[in-house]
Parts: sequence; structure tokens; C-alpha cells
Amino acid sequence: MKLIALSTEQAPRISVPLRFFAVAPLFLALAALLLALDGGNPFTGMHTPALLAATHSITLGFISMVMLGALQQILPVVIGSSLHAPRLVAWVSHLSLIAGTLLLSFGFSGGRPVLLNLAWPLLGLAFATFTSAALSSLARAAAQNASRNAILLAILALLAAVVLGMQLTQGYATGQMIAPQFAAAHVSLALGGWVLLLIVGVSYQVVPMFQLTPSYPKWLTLGLAPAIFLTLLLQLVLSLFASAAGWAEFVAGNLFWPGAIIFAVATLKLQQQRRRSIPDATLAFFRLAMGSLLSVAVLAMAAQYFDYPERMQILGALLFVIGFALSLIFGMLYKIVPFLIWFHLFRGGSIHSIPNMKEIIPEPWMWRHVWLHALTLAAAVLSPWWNNAAWLFMLCLLLQSILLCYTLYSAIAIYRRTLNRLKQDK
Repeated sequence: MKLIALSTEQAPRISVPLRFFAVAPLFLALAALLLALDGGNPFTGMHTPALLAATHSITLGFISMVMLGALQQILPVVIGSSLHAPRLVAWVSHLSLIAGTLLLSFGFSGGRPVLLNLAWPLLGLAFATFTSAALSSLARAAAQNASRNAILLAILALLAAVVLGMQLTQGYATGQMIAPQFAAAHVSLALGGWVLLLIVGVSYQVVPMFQLTPSYPKWLTLGLAPAIFLTLLLQLVLSLFASAAGWAEFVAGNLFWPGAIIFAVATLKLQQQRRRSIPDATLAFFRLAMGSLLSVAVLAMAAQYFDYPERMQILGALLFVIGFALSLIFGMLYKIVPFLIWFHLFRGGSIHSIPNMKEIIPEPWMWRHVWLHALTLAAAVLSPWWNNAAWLFMLCLLLQSILLCYTLYSAIAIYRRTLNRLKQDK
């Protein structure tokens, strides 16, 4: 994708996406602290309060926070259809997502039903505000490309995941028994639908543009996202019937994960064909993400034939969330944020009077984050079996939050200083 293909004139104010990006790293620190407050090893069981709290702090407070911020920019610029009242949508979804995630995390961690009952309406407001605006934007979009279709399917999966999540949270708060297949469907739609499908759709544009690779094959861009979505939909329908729970697991293991493998292999193959062979930190994040996704897929497919203990299930979840989702989001942030800052400064001044993208976030800081994240992932993989690794994971996650805050806030400071200088030069 070339820069000329972007609808840059429809770009929202830079404050719209940056407010999401600036807050997101703080939730990584919160997750680390919630895990540490448990006092033991929270990775020994799937449903320990500390693990539930930290998981939602990461998936809602960091992953979804970044994704909502990125979509505020992607929909008008890449898809070519702006959101109605973008600043209002940003403020409502941003503030309610922050408040809802904090209440949910502390509600799970402390076993406080009152906080959970306050959390789910706020989270419902956050996602209802954003998804209604996003779906309206997608409906008006002139472009009917693969990215638009994948993003649409991701948002539909998000809606279903949110509805199930609200019901699960309400049931958890009131002590009502919830069928386990509904919890499994919530996880599948949230991670396999919202996270994976959105990453797939954005990668169709970001990988060729920023990593200087060929485009994804047409057969893949046309068929992969719909196939993954239909698989998740079939799994959801089957999960509604207790007698079909085994079939739902079969669909997930034998239909969903092969799609994930195809995406990972295709991305790695494209990256081998880059037009620039210089080592790149963001590329390292992407490759770590694809390797993790392949590992999760192999584990999940093998689970169809072997009776895995609960700790292997935890390992798979850690590989997907920490190894795949976080790795890829870090890599995208380190490309998107410098580009956004450069682009908005370029619109207000001469190209010779603004910093280039490598000056906005220097490459050495990105490489430090790559190595710290690799250590975090290694600790996460060992955490279900080794208590010391769990503590190392918490420490590394906290350090990642600090490092990411430093790089992002430094970039924002560069933007403000340069903008003030450009205004004075006029």
C-alpha cells in the first residue's frame, strides 16, 4: 500500500488516537501489580482471582485500548470513511473503558460484586459507543477491500464477546452458575475474533506499507477473515448446546487454528521478501508474534488428541496474549506513533524543519523493548510450573510498562515542542 492511497485529509486530530495509546501502558503496570498482590503463583489455575483481574487489565486496558485508538485513525485514513462526532466518540469510549476496566480488575481481584456490577455497564457503554460509530462508518465506506471486511467482522465478533462478557460478569457478581461453554465462547470471540481478525485486517495494510514487503496473496485476503469468522460463529452456535460441546472443541481445533497458521506463515514469508534487509526492531516484534501464534496453534490442535493438564491451557493463553497479541501491538505502536507524529507535523510545516520518524522514537529504545519483551515471554512460558519465573514475569511486565511510557511520552513531548516551534516560526 502506498502513502498516496491513504485518505489523509480525513485524519482526525492526533489527540484522538494518542489519548488511547498514552493510557494503555499503565494497565500493563496494573496487571503486574494485581498479580503480585496475590502473594503466590497465580498461574497455577485458570480462574484464580488475580489471574482473572490481570487478564482483563491486559486485554481490555491495554489491547482493546490500543485497538480502539488505532481504529479511530484507520477507519478514516485507510478505509476512507470518518466517524461521526469523532471527538465525542473518543471521549466517551476512552473514559468509560478506563473506568470499566479499573472496576472490573479490582472487582475480580478483591472479590467485590459491587465493583463488578458497576463495571459491566461502563464497559458496555464504551464498546457500544465505539462499535455503533465504527459500524456506521464502515457502512458508508466506499472502499470494499479486504481490510474493511476483516475489520467489520472483528467488530461483530467484539459485539458478541461484549454481550457474553457482560452476562458472565453479572453472573459472577451474583453467584449464578454460568455454563462453561459460554465462558469458552466469550474467550474465543474476544481473542480469536476481535483480536486476531483485527490484527489480520490491519496487517494487510501495515505489513506491506511499513515493512516494505509484497502484498498478501489475493486468495488469502479474500478468504481468510470470512473463514475464521464463520468458524467462530459455528463454534458459538454449537456451544449453545451442552450436548455439542465436543463438536465445538473439534471445530476450534481443526478449523480455526489452521487459519491462524496460514496467516502466520504467510506473514513470515512476506517478511523474508522485504525490499530492505536492515535489521528492524518492529520486525523482530512481528516475528516473535508469529512464532507465538504458531506455537499456540500447534498446542491447541494437539489438545484434540492428548489430555492436557490445566497448566498447559494456561500456557496456551499466555502464548496468545503475551507472545502474539502484545508482541504485535508493540511492533505496530512503534511504527504507527512515529508516523502519526511525523504526518501531523508535516501537515503544519516543512519536511526539513521536523524530525524524521527514527528521531521520534530512536531504534535503540525499540531494541531494548524487544529484548525485555522476549525475557517477559520466556518467564511467562515457565510461570505455570516455576514460582520464581512468575515473579520475574511480573517484574518484566512492570518494566515494559515503564519503558513503553517513556518512549511514547517522549515522542509526544517531541511533537509538542516541534509544533510550538513551527507556530513561532510562522
